[in-house]
Amino acid sequence: MEPVIEVTTSEDPALLGLVAAQEREVMARYGVDDAGPGLSAGAVCLLARLDGHPVGCVALGSLEEGIGEVKRMYVDPGARGHRMGRLLLERVEELAATRGHRLLRLEAGTEQPEALQLYRSAGWREIPCYGYFRDHPSTICFEKPIALRGHVPGA
Repeated sequence: MEPVIEVTTSEDPALLGLVAAQEREVMARYGVDDAGPGLSAGAVCLLARLDGHPVGCVALGSLEEGIGEVKRMYVDPGARGHRMGRLLLERVEELAATRGHRLLRLEAGTEQPEALQLYRSAGWREIPCYGYFRDHPSTICFEKPIALRGHVPGA
């Protein structure tokens, strides 16, 4: 069965369950007890479902005018290896373009080799780190320019 990707809010219980799983995984991989800032209330989120079950998520926030940020990208371990991460990344890039973002950024880390490989293979390039993890030695930041699609300024 094909995955269904739906737009949702940062308050969606299914999304919150996946975000909690993502945070637990990150804390375990890095041996820390803080996964960093949570989702902002204004974040637009995508939820992937397979056979009706939530299996992946990603959030889109704004850093500044025209620059969006991809946050809390996660695919349940049972759904990995089926291009779900790539599908979520493509969809969040499309969503960002329709919301007027011309550039996307994200933070990842050295203990997430699967994510790093995905971002690099999808055309993201490494940049100097920014934000909450700016000075953290295991942080790797990326950005990707995107083409605006169907955005009407001021709408």
